Amino acid sequence: MAQKIWKMGISPDNFIADTVNLTNEELGLYFRLLCYAWKNEATLPNDMDRLKRIVQNADEKMINYILATYFRTDDKGYYSKAQREELGWVQERTEKLRKASNKRWGKDIQMDNQMDSSHSNSHNNSNNIDIFNNIWSKLTYKTGNKQQAFKVFDKLKDIPEPDVLVDKWEKFCSSHDDKKFIQHFRTWLNNKGWENEPQKQEIKNEFGIMTRDPFTNLSSWQKGFRTLNDTDQDIVEAYRQGKVSKEAMDKMSISVK
Repeated sequence: MAQKIWKMGISPDNFIADTVNLTNEELGLYFRLLCYAWKNEATLPNDMDRLKRIVQNADEKMINYILATYFRTDDKGYYSKAQREELGWVQERTEKLRKASNKRWGKDIQMDNQMDSSHSNSHNNSNNIDIFNNIWSKLTYKTGNKQQAFKVFDKLKDIPEPDVLVDKWEKFCSSHDDKKFIQHFRTWLNNKGWENEPQKQEIKNEFGIMTRDPFTNLSSWQKGFRTLNDTDQDIVEAYRQGKVSKEAMDKMSISVK
């Protein structure tokens, strides 16, 4: 029996960008097809009569336009590549969690305790998936691999509320002039980047002239982490001023005397 995934993940920014050329009627038709497909293994029937019933007898020309623009076909019917990948990721993660739960509790545990524990475990893991999907959908800069980011997120404890976490990440990204040097989201999570308030890249000297602040990422250096924007010269200078420990320098593979 196929797994039923109740919540359909969607990225509002991507969805709006991909459908900016649609009329409101076309947009509603497209979304109704996506919802139907999600409940049916991310697949739409290759049957125009049934498709018309799904979208409340919309114009066939309009249906064909949406199918040609946003869907592909295989032996099962029509499908959205992005939606099928999302469903596959969620199903794979759910199955891994189920197997891990069964292995953890074992067959020798009493049935009543096993059912209670499994229910609690499944509920928490399911919540984590939903929470992470919500966070990921709100990120302006989605750096790195989503699955790998979730693996880090799933192990974290004492993290801020989702909206706070997203806000911290957005501020962190905004503090970088060159966005291609922004670290992966999983790395930022692993380093508890939300604890580091992003600092301005430039400061004024005594004459009011804007100059670069060499210690912008000092809080990260102190934990043994650096970004691609950081230079050895700045980090070594921070070490010489006693702001960075020898242990942190070793973690960053910077040799000092």
